[in-house]
Amino acid sequence: MHARTIIVGGGSAAMSCALQLQEGNQEFLMVTDILGGRICYSDEEKVNFGAYFVMKNYNFAKKLVQRRTWINPFSVTFHNSDNEWFNTISLHSIKRLPQLLLFYRALYEFIKHYQPYKERCQIMDQRKAMAADPYIEEMFHKPASQFIREKRFFQAANDYISKFSYACTGVDMENISALDMMNCCMGLGVPIHRFSFDRRAMETRLKGRIRYGTVTDVRRVDDGFVLKTKEGAEYSADNLVLATPATVTRQLLNLDIPLRNTCKLYVYHVNAVLKKKFLSKEMNVFPFESEIIFTAKMDDSSYLIYTRVEDEKLLGRVCSSYQIIGRKAWDKAMYVYGDAYVEQDLGQGLYVAGDHNGLGLEPTAISGVFAANQIIKRYRNW
Repeated sequence: MHARTIIVGGGSAAMSCALQLQEGNQEFLMVTDILGGRICYSDEEKVNFGAYFVMKNYNFAKKLVQRRTWINPFSVTFHNSDNEWFNTISLHSIKRLPQLLLFYRALYEFIKHYQPYKERCQIMDQRKAMAADPYIEEMFHKPASQFIREKRFFQAANDYISKFSYACTGVDMENISALDMMNCCMGLGVPIHRFSFDRRAMETRLKGRIRYGTVTDVRRVDDGFVLKTKEGAEYSADNLVLATPATVTRQLLNLDIPLRNTCKLYVYHVNAVLKKKFLSKEMNVFPFESEIIFTAKMDDSSYLIYTRVEDEKLLGRVCSSYQIIGRKAWDKAMYVYGDAYVEQDLGQGLYVAGDHNGLGLEPTAISGVFAANQIIKRYRNW
């Protein structure tokens, strides 16, 4: 089967690429083993086992999902240790107010730069988009810990900001970039919501342009690309968008390039009675020293518990009693350690999309939009 463009993958980048091509009246075919990728929503359990929330300013990711209940930032307990914890609004937060104001000033400055950066990333590759603003380029290479020291909100970061970032990524401030940390922490200033994902509705929107299978071989030929799947199907295309995890992309293209290292996340959905100190608020967030990352109460009063170690016994640290309803292991959850960069436009109709250079649903979606826009531009120029 031949298509003008083939998108390999079915996650945020792939679906955003497909929808953008569709809006541009371009022919395409998506080949994927599963639709949704790390948008891992359980229809049966009504919970997300992958990405947990969308921000109000997610202009592309919100096209993929259905926004649900608001996550109340004032219903969070921050834990420093087994013996020290405090709520969002407390005497402790009043003591940290001067540094929290410094953080929000830094966040305001970040958003002023980040919004134009996102817009540039839709029409130019991320390397060029960063180079257009030295502030963003510096943030990409700078550890979050250094940024925090420079902006002088270390104690507020230790008590609040680093825990929110850790809840989003499972990574400490020494190993996450300032760009990724502040991208996550926009959720401390922008409304965030739980969401659901309707696979059947997305299949309908893409109008039969999805083929299910696992691509195992990619070859460049004179007039395009040939792909083969584990199931024995063969496809050809003039343009190819690889919207697969970075390690898969590197293997399929036989690339000898460095990648960011990945974090590990493990998710448990439980019916549980939490211990008393974890009961007062909807969410509990923890420092990096804790192998438990966060707990979140669902609309049906069940809980999601995220850990960075796959060990069911950890649940006993926060639960008096529990019954596991579902679980999901992400051995390669997000590409977040380091500042390695993966080129997005490899020339002659070959594009790479995904979270290789920046984490989060929205940056990942925008990488797919960039690939689609390059293809649309190519044929409009014709």
